[in-house]
Amino acid sequence: MSKQEALATGDLAATGAGKSGNCEDYRYHGAPAPDPKQLAEDAEIEQKYEAAQKAADEARAAIGPAPGANAGAADYAAHAERLAASAEASNAVVQLSVKSTQRIAERAEAREANGGVLFAGDKIRMILPPPGATAAKDVGKGATVDQFKAAFPNAEQKDDKTFDVPVPGQQGVVLSFLFTDGKLTTFLLFNAEAKCS
Repeated sequence: MSKQEALATGDLAATGAGKSGNCEDYRYHGAPAPDPKQLAEDAEIEQKYEAAQKAADEARAAIGPAPGANAGAADYAAHAERLAASAEASNAVVQLSVKSTQRIAERAEAREANGGVLFAGDKIRMILPPPGATAAKDVGKGATVDQFKAAFPNAEQKDDKTFDVPVPGQQGVVLSFLFTDGKLTTFLLFNAEAKCS
């Protein structure tokens, strides 16, 4: 299902709840609406991050080769200045990356609490169901591992807390179930083929 098709179902709010690179969050109707001021701040940080990354790439490319053994002091000084400019530009990227990562984490928390869909470009990357939703055979939050295994006998155990169920006919797409203390806490659809950039 494409982003446009998913939005056409009417299950999701018409406007996004935040964007990072090519990935954009959408919430279900009835979930708390994102704060417009926060969305504007998020968009500004994203633009600054992209500009800083471009400037850092340009500064790194401008460094050039180190001066040769016969180069003069001026050549070494100029090279040192280019190295310093590149380091400063890279530091700006790191600072903005921290802010961007914090925003992504906050949106992930909201998506986990209220459900939502994360699109990578036009493809669905992740779907978290709204609170109270269940998977096949009424497997929902609080189900035991045994109840889950009875409903999904083809599940693959990934680790001591996670089981994946491949979605037939969809390469790289799984239903992923996370257990804590033997009880289902979260399940989601995940598409490994749709990447955020």
